[in-house]
Amino acid sequence: MREIKIILLYITCMLSSPLGLMAQDFQFTQFYAAPLNLSPAFTGAMEVTRVGINYRKQWPGLGYDFNAYGLYFDSYIDETKVGFGFSASQFSESVLNIRSTDIAGYLSYKLMLNNQSFLRFGGQLGLVNRSITLQEMVFGDQIDLLNRTVNPGSMDLLPGEDSKWYPDIAFGALLQVPDFWFGVSSSHLSRPNIGFLDDGIGNNLPIKWGFHGGYVKNLDRRLFKTGNIRKVFSVSFNYKRQGTFQQIEVIPQIQVENFIGGLGFRNVTRFNELPDQNSINAVLGFSLLSGITMAYSYDYMLNKFSNPAHVSHEVSIYFTDLRKKKFMQTILPCPPGNASWRY
Repeated sequence: MREIKIILLYITCMLSSPLGLMAQDFQFTQFYAAPLNLSPAFTGAMEVTRVGINYRKQWPGLGYDFNAYGLYFDSYIDETKVGFGFSASQFSESVLNIRSTDIAGYLSYKLMLNNQSFLRFGGQLGLVNRSITLQEMVFGDQIDLLNRTVNPGSMDLLPGEDSKWYPDIAFGALLQVPDFWFGVSSSHLSRPNIGFLDDGIGNNLPIKWGFHGGYVKNLDRRLFKTGNIRKVFSVSFNYKRQGTFQQIEVIPQIQVENFIGGLGFRNVTRFNELPDQNSINAVLGFSLLSGITMAYSYDYMLNKFSNPAHVSHEVSIYFTDLRKKKFMQTILPCPPGNASWRY
């Protein structure tokens, strides 16, 4: 049985290794709660100071899971119509202990179209570090099936470095009108080399293209005869394509007073004859008048090969400074929990 485990470990390492596969960006199910990650054009879009953190654990039941952490800050200068922000994030997977850590700065500009509609243009300049733990890799020439052992050395080509830095550039545009928003974004425009081999051939990160938008509406209190109870409905979508992958996700939500709930769907299509990946995503949370919002989401895969291990957990916490009086008339519509029902 040991040799079978060794072979499986070898196959897992080869399939998981960044030396032969093109890496794809990590993602958050609560994409609206990680706005700068979604597009630089969201920088300062609430026109107040905002601070948030995100955490995601994917497939913990497999024993080799994936983790992502994110922190962001953004604000807005009304006199110049400029938004600015900062973010830091890290993604890690435990098979080969690959880590990607990045820091980025953001700027955006608000262009008025009329009293209630405008465009925002945003840019991001970041610096990324990618590292790998080579000691976890097992190559074919190390496996001795006759003696059921693993040799310590390998003749295979090993990376010339186990850590590297590269710059990252992104741009985005966002159209905002009452009750609706639509945006486009493009990331990794310089197509940085993320491989660890000295030649670096075939390891350029593909450009990621994104289209996102949503609709939010305060429900008529008179229709539901609920007195002063606040009810807000929203639906958000996020489409992106990167390399041989494309993804579309849609999540309707409703906020009743301080409580938030939603149920969404995600489809991931691969253009290399691999099967689609579908999942449902449930979100629960609350939003306080102090400006603090917390939400938890649970993803479950619907594919035939799925098992109880194929789930993901995600938590978001963010604070919005509500002291600015202008915020009571904010134009940006967004999902419940961002306090946009106040406009």
